[in-house]
Amino acid sequence: MTTPLQAVLAHIREVTPTVRDQGTSFEKLMIQYFQTEAFYKSLYIEVLFYADWVTRYGAQASIERRTDTGIDLVAITKDGRFHAIQCKNYAPDYCIKKSDIDSFFTASGKTCFSGRVIVTTTDNWSSNAQDSLEFQNGVVSEFGK
Repeated sequence: MTTPLQAVLAHIREVTPTVRDQGTSFEKLMIQYFQTEAFYKSLYIEVLFYADWVTRYGAQASIERRTDTGIDLVAITKDGRFHAIQCKNYAPDYCIKKSDIDSFFTASGKTCFSGRVIVTTTDNWSSNAQDSLEFQNGVVSEFGK
């Protein structure tokens, strides 16, 4: 049986012309999720695309480069901390490899980020990718389909 989220993701894949556009649509969906789901709504005051976050908070975080180098979104907590978020919109049967998340770990390992979240549309992780989650400094939360 298809869940409502799976139906939305299938619709995104059908109506968006490129993989890049599918990723952007998924990121927009996740912004809405983080801003409306009860737990995250109580934790975050704002969730921004990475480039928008750099424009508004980059000087405070000592970051100038607006190019996405692994971080898709940044959430600002109610106490002013920054959580880096990576959104992975893959087919449900895709197996996430370590190389899929390495750039996120590098970019989000900066001291300005107090939390890291990986959102995936699959729960199929390679053993190396799973190991890399477990051996990161700091908390890395992940949730998927």
